[in-house]
Parts: sequence; C-alpha cells; structure tokens
Amino acid sequence: MFRKICLTALAALLCLSLTASALADVTLEGYTKEKGYQYVSLGNFPQLADGTRQPILWRVLDVKDGYAYLLSEYILFNNRIHPDDREYIDFGAAFNQTEMFKLLNGPFEGDPLPAEEQEKLKAKWRIGRIHIAETSFREEAFTQAEQALLVEDEELGMVFLVEGGDLFTEEYGFTSDKSRRGYGTEYALANGLFKYSNGSSPYWTRSQSTAKAYGTRCTKQKGNIGYIRCVVMNEGCRPAIRLKLDAQSVLEGSGTMEEPFRIAGDAE
Repeated sequence: MFRKICLTALAALLCLSLTASALADVTLEGYTKEKGYQYVSLGNFPQLADGTRQPILWRVLDVKDGYAYLLSEYILFNNRIHPDDREYIDFGAAFNQTEMFKLLNGPFEGDPLPAEEQEKLKAKWRIGRIHIAETSFREEAFTQAEQALLVEDEELGMVFLVEGGDLFTEEYGFTSDKSRRGYGTEYALANGLFKYSNGSSPYWTRSQSTAKAYGTRCTKQKGNIGYIRCVVMNEGCRPAIRLKLDAQSVLEGSGTMEEPFRIAGDAE
C-alpha cells in the first residue's frame, strides 16, 4: 500500500513538473491560416455597461524583432483623433502629436464632465473618452509592472493605433472586409461608440487619409476602410501594444480566446 501511495504521489509530481515545463516553454506565435490567433490577457479596463473592469483580451498579430504585436480584440472606447482639423493638417497628422496619443499614453490629467453634461453629449453623439477619463489609458489599464513588459518609443508611445496598411496584411489575419470588423464592449457602446446595424462599430487607424488631409482612415460598416474627419467623436479606439518577449512568463492558459495566456514579468 505504501509503495502504491508513493508511486501515485510521484506520478502527480511528475505531472505538475511537466505542466510547469510546458508553460515555461510556451512561445507566442503570430497569426497562421492553419491555427488562427493566439490570445493574451494583460491589463484591465471597464468593459461592462456599468463600468465593471475586466481583463483586456489581446490577439497576437505577429511575433518578430523581440516583441509580439498585440491588438485588442474589442473596441474599448471612442474618441476623436484630434479636436482641430487645421492643427492636424499642420503637424502632418503625426500620431504622437494628437489628442488620441495623449489619451492613450499621457501625460493626460482628465477633468470629467458632470453626469448631466455627459448625457447631453451622448444624445448628440459628441461624447468621447476625453470627457470621461481621469487619467491616460496606459495608467488606468496597466500596473507599473505590466507597463515594464511593453515596448515604448517616441513615435508610437506604449499604446497606439494600427497603421492603415496593417488592416490589409494577410499575415496578420486580415484577409477580408469581415475580418477587419471591430466590435465594441458594453462599456464603449454605453458611452458614445457608434454601432452599425450589423453589430460592428467603426474604429480608427493612425493613418491620415490620402483623399482629405483633415481625415483619418477608419473602418466602415462592412469592414472596408474609408476615412472620416479627425474630429469625429463616436469612432472607436481599438488599441495595440508591443509585448517584450524577453520579459514575459506565461502563468496559465492555453492561448485560446476562452483561455488566453496570462502574462506577467519578473517585476510583478
């Protein structure tokens, strides 16, 4: 009996060891036609209609150059790219000079409007994150330890929007108009995000329109790409980040949408 118990315990330890080893050996991979996407859970943000915070789900578009390129699975909020057409044109639509950049990366110290004024703006489709936020997205969504896992540079900051051409990159899984469609969270839809009749919502890229200098490229109802004035408030923000591969460790999960990898670095 004692020998049987010992063998059972040994088998359990071996199983745990193999599981731990498998987690340690997990390698993030970009989209493939055969396997589809891997998913990662990192940070948290209001996502239910009542403002309840939930982990942010990211799809892995690509892995290269020491980082994984991640795109939020959902549109998390809405806001204009920049409040002034002329300014946008004058600074050449540089993403790091826009209001959206400040909202995502800071420095941004919010001064939320009273609830009554927010409701009036919602009724006119003119409310944006700028009227609700108390701080930048990066500060609200990520802990300091989580921020340490992300690439940051002067051009894109830490949190950014996809470039228009990315949404036509088949290697990222964007193979059709339908694949480009985005869907807002309950929170985003409750706070000003426009929704089409097919359930999808428009979201911005960081690319200036080539047709009109005051326009920014964005998705449309079918998932096709068009443009709209940079000052429009009810367009969505579907943020992107770059995860440092040398700082990651997988804690749990299988990488599916239902069981995404949970990532934490040594700083956590």
